Amino acid sequence: MRTRLGWLCWLVLVAACIWLPWHALFEGDGPFVRQLSRSLAWKSIAECLLLLGAVYGSLRLRRGGIVLAVLCAEVYARRHGVDITLLMLAAYLAGVHALGRCGAGALKMPPGPALNIRLRDTVLGLIAWSAVIWIASLAGAGSLAVIRVLAVAILGSALVFWCWRWRTEVAVPARPVTRSGAFLLASVVTIVLMLAAKSASAVDSDALWYGLNADRVLFGEGGLFHDQGLIAHVHFYPKLTEALQAPFLGLGSASLVTGFSLVCWVLLLATSREVLGELGVDGLRAWFGALFACIVPAVAASAATPKGEVLAAWLCVFGLLAGLRLRRGNDHRDWLGVGIGAVLLAPLARLTTLPYAAAIFLFIVVIALARRRRLVWRTCVPMVLAALVGFLVCLRTFQQAGVALASPDVLVNLQGLLGWHLHEDIGRYEPVFRTPFPGGLLDSLFGPAAYIHQALFWMGNGWLPLLVVACALRGWRWVRAASLPFVLATGLSMYVLLYAYRYGGDGADGNYFIVPIMLLHLAAWTGLFGGSTEGSVPYPLVIGATAIAGYCLFMVVTTANWLPGTGRLDARFDRTPFRELRTLAATRFRQSHLQALAEALSKWPRETRMLGDMPADDGGYFPVSYESLGTIAWARPPLLQDEAAILRMFRDHGIRLVALGHDPVAAVDDRVRPVLAGLVSRGLARKLNVPDSPADLWLLEPAQSGSEPGNMGGQTRR
Repeated sequence: MRTRLGWLCWLVLVAACIWLPWHALFEGDGPFVRQLSRSLAWKSIAECLLLLGAVYGSLRLRRGGIVLAVLCAEVYARRHGVDITLLMLAAYLAGVHALGRCGAGALKMPPGPALNIRLRDTVLGLIAWSAVIWIASLAGAGSLAVIRVLAVAILGSALVFWCWRWRTEVAVPARPVTRSGAFLLASVVTIVLMLAAKSASAVDSDALWYGLNADRVLFGEGGLFHDQGLIAHVHFYPKLTEALQAPFLGLGSASLVTGFSLVCWVLLLATSREVLGELGVDGLRAWFGALFACIVPAVAASAATPKGEVLAAWLCVFGLLAGLRLRRGNDHRDWLGVGIGAVLLAPLARLTTLPYAAAIFLFIVVIALARRRRLVWRTCVPMVLAALVGFLVCLRTFQQAGVALASPDVLVNLQGLLGWHLHEDIGRYEPVFRTPFPGGLLDSLFGPAAYIHQALFWMGNGWLPLLVVACALRGWRWVRAASLPFVLATGLSMYVLLYAYRYGGDGADGNYFIVPIMLLHLAAWTGLFGGSTEGSVPYPLVIGATAIAGYCLFMVVTTANWLPGTGRLDARFDRTPFRELRTLAATRFRQSHLQALAEALSKWPRETRMLGDMPADDGGYFPVSYESLGTIAWARPPLLQDEAAILRMFRDHGIRLVALGHDPVAAVDDRVRPVLAGLVSRGLARKLNVPDSPADLWLLEPAQSGSEPGNMGGQTRR
């Protein structure tokens, strides 16, 4: 009776953890009420459930099950036009892994078919490939075309050599023989295809601000070290992620660029499984635990964006895995260099992981010192390469912005003590909002609608009921297991940083905290299954965990990228990834009526510098190097304070085109339009005729815009 009552309390707790966020987000005046009123969301959910059932049923067949499952997945992928995307991403990942395998062979690292060895080689390949890109860029050979040639030549050659030299390591995974194994594989396949379809059918404003248009605002015609004359602070963040996405930039595809995050999500899933294995969770339970952690909306929804959160999280979790592997003895000391290399690169993919990367770095160092791991030359090579990449990434920022790291604000101030100051004409991210405590804590867990960015990338609360039931079943002794206190403390530090630090928006973005979110879920899962032998799992536990996971995936399908679903349900099978951005742009311009302006801009070179009062949702699709005046007014107000400042901004940043809508933006249009009228009256600018456009377009003469875009007119930044 007591046991039944305990499980009933567990189910009530699970129901509360689901219903409270649901009520806040999808009922009343919640931000996603309209998402559920559209049939697109429900049709997409039905399509995903049909795919899950078809793949699972196929895998349960004794003969031909794998082939039938592949055919079912191909039908879904072909209808959404992402099969080519997934093949290209798989080839890219295989090439990076092969490069790392060749490097591991040259460094005489222990080989093996184990998953952790494959992950080690992949990180090693990522470090080496990043070094190639950044060294080539520093040498002046960093254009997108050259990087594509290098990718085909270097990664392709490494893949061919790996298949020839270590062909015995190339093996096809066996078909799962249990119902749990088949359901796990079917779930992973469905989630990956759903996220790929989501990335092909919708993008958010941040992606259009500095992700999907990196071919114009980051590389331009010169490469990573070429100053494009930009202003907003986001363009001066470390650009490790964009450099790794470079082979896919400028191809007209959203899913290929965003797909790199999806690749990192798969790697994060595999690495989390290995971390659970090191913590004492084995078999399918480890896989289900890793999947449970990776489908939290903040994690899974980030895999449908081109930003670097998932890459940074994977590198941090891999660093944790490296530290755990170091405990095993001298045979695993090669993990020291690769692990430190990973955590050195993690903040360069996303600066928000800096405190967690620093904590994991110290964790690795403490374990190495405690176990008296000696540094050997092959251990130092990955660290040196990672340090070189880090130096070059920061060198680019220093060269263009005057500081090595343009964010967070506290680091910008600390660099001022060294005499490094952010250039006056570059925007600065100044955090002003502090999340209230304890009200903010309850909102983060149960009422994310209070903070819209947490609602979109909700941090989840599934770890909480797991932690409660783990303590109820096993007491607190499991918390004292080796390394688990560090994992749990690092996870809980999320709430310390959330309330002790200030952010630019209400409650910060949920995707800032992917690393601690992962660690909290992994720690709670370890509390339940760590050290236990394989056996039956109580049905109430299965039902509760499945319900939490289902709700998380429901949120991802219905809210990620603000699209309720994964695209229109139709019978088209002719989609390709290379027209996705054009299709998305046409859909957006039908709403904003800017198609005529976009067609006029298509006649200009893509590196042409342009300012306008259109948001990134529109301007990000323009075929030129566009920045929003609204963003500049927020990030660097002095640049728009008077006529002299505006004219100086036009000149110093090589502005050739300016567009202002007929529906003026407050505090921007009324300042810029008179300046443009004055330039026209003096013959220094021309107002261009764009029929049927809801915006006016001006062409500035070279005397006002410099000889070339990108601050190439002789003016020195201050």
